Amino acid sequence: MKLFSNKKYNVILKYAVIAIIITLLLVTALFRWDTIKGIFSAIVKIFEPIIWGAVIAFIMNPIMMSTEKFLNRFIFRKKPHQKISRAIGVAVAALVFIAVILAIILTVIPEIMSSIPGIYSGITNELIPKVQTWAKTILDDNPSVQEAVMNGLSDLGLSLQRLLSTLGPQLTGLLNSLLDFANSVKNFAFGFIVAIYFLASKKTLQAQAKKLIVACFREDTYRWIFNFTTNTNNALLNFIYGKVIDSVIIGILCGIGMLIFNMPYAMMISIIIGITNIIPIFGPFIGAIPSALLVLIAEPRKVIWFLLFILALQQLDGNIIGPKILGSKVGLSSFWMLFSIIVFGSMFGIIGMIVGVPLFAVAYDLIIGFVNSRLAHKNMPTDDDYYDIPCVEIGLVRDDDLPAEPIAIEQRDDAPEDKT
Repeated sequence: MKLFSNKKYNVILKYAVIAIIITLLLVTALFRWDTIKGIFSAIVKIFEPIIWGAVIAFIMNPIMMSTEKFLNRFIFRKKPHQKISRAIGVAVAALVFIAVILAIILTVIPEIMSSIPGIYSGITNELIPKVQTWAKTILDDNPSVQEAVMNGLSDLGLSLQRLLSTLGPQLTGLLNSLLDFANSVKNFAFGFIVAIYFLASKKTLQAQAKKLIVACFREDTYRWIFNFTTNTNNALLNFIYGKVIDSVIIGILCGIGMLIFNMPYAMMISIIIGITNIIPIFGPFIGAIPSALLVLIAEPRKVIWFLLFILALQQLDGNIIGPKILGSKVGLSSFWMLFSIIVFGSMFGIIGMIVGVPLFAVAYDLIIGFVNSRLAHKNMPTDDDYYDIPCVEIGLVRDDDLPAEPIAIEQRDDAPEDKT
């Protein structure tokens, strides 16, 4: 029901209401973010198995689709069997997913277990004696420093006593953390089962979703929704798969380089660097911190060379390997990538840093599409270079060597002449 008989006023009212609602949502998000985050966390906790199922199904879907295409092209070429192809595709995707998870577990856990004795030996036989020798030399030559250290040790003893008195609550917190981890493993297992059902019912679920959207929106709106979801799906897939391939290559190169330079814990550090490299920009540096500590414990003289090697590896990834694999799929400049990582990381932690870039790329593409459509409606150019030129007047540019000429838009006969 319209409030005004004049169509123009109704349009103004609609946009005003939308602007007010968006402003209220932004203000609420800024000043009540902790409350909103708590509500969001509670909802995520309830639907965690379903969310895990959707994520796993999203990852497994390309494997299933590739299997179906292969079967329809070479096996069921004469007489397609959609149900059989779908069942085999789901089975192959599930087996590949389980194989990858088992490969990671069987690679990481034995390496960690085998490295623990070496780390313990490095701390007790190398690091602690060197620190003790260095401290003794400093304390013998500086009595005032020795007195301050003794006072500090005394305070440390009192702090340990207080810590022991509160050990019960600490153990309770540790137990709660273990229970949360067990619950996450359970939800992941249930999510895997849900993912299989998602993939097996993909055709039906897609049809139901499209039916609902078409029923609720007019034609231009639901076509835009379908186009937007397709672009979002492509952006996320391109980024995730490209980043995983990039991280595997970086992990392998890191292991080869550490073996060539005879650095300790080559396998473990390569795994750490490869996994953290999934985080754009900051990933290699995040992985370099614990890795450098491991090298420092084992062979302190090589830690500087290790950091220089990681820096060179990051430059190789950022300037050559990463752009070759990801190309321009993400469509964000370095500034907007950094912006999205900082914002999403501060909001959702490590997960936000990983998914922030593709999600922001989708939002960025959405905004750019809206801006370009508005410019096209005004018969204005959509190229960024046009707006980088100092303008004399809308549609006119100033050039030091050439007279002012119309750009992209023809000047009307009744438009005022440029008198500059």
